[in-house]
Amino acid sequence: MRHGLLFRLLVSCLIVLLVLAWAGCAPVELDEDWSVYLGDSERRHYSPLTQIDKSNVAQLREVWTYDSGELRGSASTMYTSPLVEDGVLYGLSPKLVAFAIDAATGEEIWRTDLDLAGAPQRGLMLWRGRAGERAEHRVFFNHGKNLHALNASDGSVVESFGENGVVDMTPRGDDGEPLPGPIFVSVPGVVFEELLILGFSTSEDSRSHRGSVRAYNAVDGSLVWQFDTLPKPGDPGSETWAEGSLENAGGANVWTGMALDEERGLVFAPTGSATPDFYGASRLGDNLFSDSLVTLDARTGELKWHFQVVRHDLWDKDNPSPPTLVEVERDGRTIDAVALTTKTGQLFLFDRETGESLYEITELETPIPSTLPGEVTSPTQPESAVKISRQVFEVTDRTPEATAFVEDKIKDWDLRPWAPPIVGTVLFYPWYDGGAEWGGSAFEPSSGSLIVNSNDAAAILELTEVPVGFSDYGQYAQHCASCHGLQLEGNAVGPELANIRERMESDEVIRIIREGSGRMPAFADLDTAEFRAVLRYMYSEDPKQDEPSTEVAYVLGGYEYLKDHEGLPGNRPPWGTLNSIDLATGEIRWKVPFGDYPTNPESGMGAISYGGPVVTASGLIFIAATPDAKLRAYDSESGEMLWEGDLPAAGYSTPAVYSVDGKQFVVIAAGGGRTGGVSADGYHAFGL
Repeated sequence: MRHGLLFRLLVSCLIVLLVLAWAGCAPVELDEDWSVYLGDSERRHYSPLTQIDKSNVAQLREVWTYDSGELRGSASTMYTSPLVEDGVLYGLSPKLVAFAIDAATGEEIWRTDLDLAGAPQRGLMLWRGRAGERAEHRVFFNHGKNLHALNASDGSVVESFGENGVVDMTPRGDDGEPLPGPIFVSVPGVVFEELLILGFSTSEDSRSHRGSVRAYNAVDGSLVWQFDTLPKPGDPGSETWAEGSLENAGGANVWTGMALDEERGLVFAPTGSATPDFYGASRLGDNLFSDSLVTLDARTGELKWHFQVVRHDLWDKDNPSPPTLVEVERDGRTIDAVALTTKTGQLFLFDRETGESLYEITELETPIPSTLPGEVTSPTQPESAVKISRQVFEVTDRTPEATAFVEDKIKDWDLRPWAPPIVGTVLFYPWYDGGAEWGGSAFEPSSGSLIVNSNDAAAILELTEVPVGFSDYGQYAQHCASCHGLQLEGNAVGPELANIRERMESDEVIRIIREGSGRMPAFADLDTAEFRAVLRYMYSEDPKQDEPSTEVAYVLGGYEYLKDHEGLPGNRPPWGTLNSIDLATGEIRWKVPFGDYPTNPESGMGAISYGGPVVTASGLIFIAATPDAKLRAYDSESGEMLWEGDLPAAGYSTPAVYSVDGKQFVVIAAGGGRTGGVSADGYHAFGL
């Protein structure tokens, strides 16, 4: 009797398995984490998972949502790419409340509110190691100038790290005292052995900090090494600066994240532009190590090699995203390489160990002289043979009305490529946000392809002359102090403005100043210089009277792109593309329009995007990033879109792809807000 029952059970199980197989049921996956920002330290944006594939991706559905917390005002956004380890997902809310949830269900495990309300943060760092005799599992993330450490198990503060769980990353002088100037960190660093290796962001004017890459001990937060991206007089690289200019220079900071070759112990750090931006008469020369890929020894900070992609940058063409470590087949051998995509829409590829370029680099002649006093432009710029976006501006052909509007608008502008800034208007193409942007690129090992979303829009570059006797304090005192106090302290008439950066999005602050709010009148008549001076004083950490200027200066009129009469980009579409590049040859395998604007739906004209792709071993590309609030899946072989899912707000972040208990998930943080769309705070998980 028992044998007959056992036989029937076995037959039943076999029938169930056959039915499931016939129905196309997805295979069970081994659990796969996403425990490092962008997938791994090499920033490949790659997952080996195959459960979700081309045959079943159309069945993808939202399986859970986690509401992470309050918004940061009406223009709130959220860029965090979450981490997943051992079935636990770690993330941050718009107000930088840290949390851990069950990665399979979205159920909350712990939540830690440190009352930070800081600027958007792109991700976190996880570290497993030993603190003395104890094994430790820690979560690290940044808020402004501070690096925070929490216990991964319960979210409690690691009191032994830094000072009560916090390391103040403010740069310090030789006397150990903090140096003045704005600083914040918006992207996770590299975790290597017991080191946390980070760069930082600063201002892009004369108040900027000097850039550096620093390594901190993950156990106690002590500084282990520092590499200064602006050389000291007499150091290698200083010969590319005019005599005396290094004393007051700033910038060349690593604001965008780095990649790590763990086996070789090498860190690849892309640097930004030197400051002040747009007017470089005070910093003549090529300005190493600005706008460069700098390769460092991860244990010591020693410089190994470098390559500068823009010389004497006057256009804010800083490197926008972490490089991607790849393998390239050449002449029957495999070369370990590092790929760097740029705002200028170019792709550079170098041998990781030697820095030798694997693509032809030519010297493009850029001999246009500056009309600004004392400015000297670089006569040439390096140009890679491989491009990811168009290099020549063409007026939009979307409608005759759009064409006529843009042609009339630009008729008196300087339209020449690499034209230096002037008191007047220069057409800037590709614009401030690329080409490539901070989302970065994905590497597909099976095909040797680099997957990257690219922006394709034109910008307005317009400088305003600032007269002698001008000061931030003077402008603020004249326009704002009567209602908000000379020290931003507020009074009976107007609210306190101290720490406004942490309480309100900058877009909202700008809107209120321009349009007014409540009893506050609009200040639309402020010119560019006055407006920027008021903002600088409001955002200063230590508001005090600055000395009036003794020389004429030049400031940017604002980061604006060229629009037609209906608010769409003024150049010929597509305005955003998704691209696959054969790294061995540099050829574009395919290029497709990517995304849409909500005001121009289903147009096929593409849109500007922020956030990166992820590619899987099953040949799928997952990416959100566009203002039309979609998460999409593409065929990595052809570029065909296979699936799209709606999000409540745009997902300006990079997805995380992982599996728990045999089930594969794709999770995206959908914060919206950046380009004027709705804001949200949800993490959305999709699965079969």
